[in-house]
Amino acid sequence: MDKRGIHGPKARRNSILSYLLSHGNSTVEQLAELLSVSQMTVYRDVAELESLQLVQRRNGMISPAASSLSESAAHLRQQSNRTQKKRLATAVLKHMTRGMSLLVDDSTSNISLVEDLSEVTPVTVVTNAEFIAKIVRTQEDAKLILVGGEYEPWADSYFGDITVKSLDQLRVDLCVMSATALTTTHAFHPDQRVADVKRQMLASANKKILVADSSKFAKNALYKVGPLTDFDLVITDSETPKPVLEQLVDQDILVEVVR
Repeated sequence: MDKRGIHGPKARRNSILSYLLSHGNSTVEQLAELLSVSQMTVYRDVAELESLQLVQRRNGMISPAASSLSESAAHLRQQSNRTQKKRLATAVLKHMTRGMSLLVDDSTSNISLVEDLSEVTPVTVVTNAEFIAKIVRTQEDAKLILVGGEYEPWADSYFGDITVKSLDQLRVDLCVMSATALTTTHAFHPDQRVADVKRQMLASANKKILVADSSKFAKNALYKVGPLTDFDLVITDSETPKPVLEQLVDQDILVEVVR
């Protein structure tokens, strides 16, 4: 952990969570030494992260909460691979047209997609992600439908039966989503409720695009979202191994590689 530039509670908490996601667990004493702050300061930061359901304390050890063990918190994911996400979003935008309805999940790769919708307005955006809704609200000729449910601070999004039932009442033109982990045949997520919402999103859309950088094919997660054949198009980057791309094509999955 680089201690330079770690000032203020928010920066410290981001650093603590990032360290735990990388190393699995730590103690208050270790974190205090890494951050060059007092143990009491670390206790306060950890207590705040606990209230957000991002970490848990057990037998003197601090570790990521179950929900964030394989899927890091939204505010950290938003800062990672931003250039790559922008390129992938540019590729998605080419498949959109004015007047369409767009359904996006809580994947932070969708931030770049909705940051400027002027090329496809008027447009209706449906999402369960609060951080997506905040961006769409400020844009002219962009109608927002925010599906409710139980709010999860770690994801800054809504999940649960209410979310699923709300989505079941809709039929949208295009769904754009990502996944925590991918094999060459299926998409997975570490949280069952998130996986449930993603499945319903796919069922509520006429066309489905999966946006996944190459790192997704090297990760594991517990709950199956669905087969990749459910998607009309998979957009990935040029770092995705050639054997993976070949296996996708062998299943008649349309793949677009962003270089």
